[in-house]
Amino acid sequence: MGIVYNTSMSPTKNELVSAWLPKQKFYTGNGTPKLEHIGGFRLEDPRGEVGVELRMYADHSDTSDVVYHVPLTYRDAPLPGAQKYLLGTSEHAILGKRYIYDAEGDPLFTAQARALLAGNSTPQHHSESFTDDPRIIVHGQTAGKDALIIRKPVSGAPTADGIIGYWENALGQELRGLVLRTA
Repeated sequence: MGIVYNTSMSPTKNELVSAWLPKQKFYTGNGTPKLEHIGGFRLEDPRGEVGVELRMYADHSDTSDVVYHVPLTYRDAPLPGAQKYLLGTSEHAILGKRYIYDAEGDPLFTAQARALLAGNSTPQHHSESFTDDPRIIVHGQTAGKDALIIRKPVSGAPTADGIIGYWENALGQELRGLVLRTA
């Protein structure tokens, strides 16, 4: 999964997330969000079959400063037992039909996030093929622990052990904060 394809998807990731996000307990907006992808990174599937992307979004439907963290997995077939985590399907112009899941319900994401916390996985740039992303930092005593997704990360010094990610604000300034914390 080191290849990032510069192609189209229909519906797009943003369209799928925009339809899914208002149904989530952590969503604090009103109505349908107007999302902008503002950061994130990828994790590698050792078998190269499943895409794992941790996406950061700004919601421009209101004047709040809320940032949403939506990790996704992309599969070429349905994940048994994970129907409640399915955002939908999308037609990828190169790879064909993809099943897009909230990564929280995907065991591959769980394993790769745990490997990242243990220092056994390298985060990849969200939009450049075969490129490590040194901006993603493991913070604290994380080895041997599970990761919990911080759905609304805030910028600043971490108050727990976990993974520090980045995103950009409206001025293009890079902000950093905890995006996964240890369980």
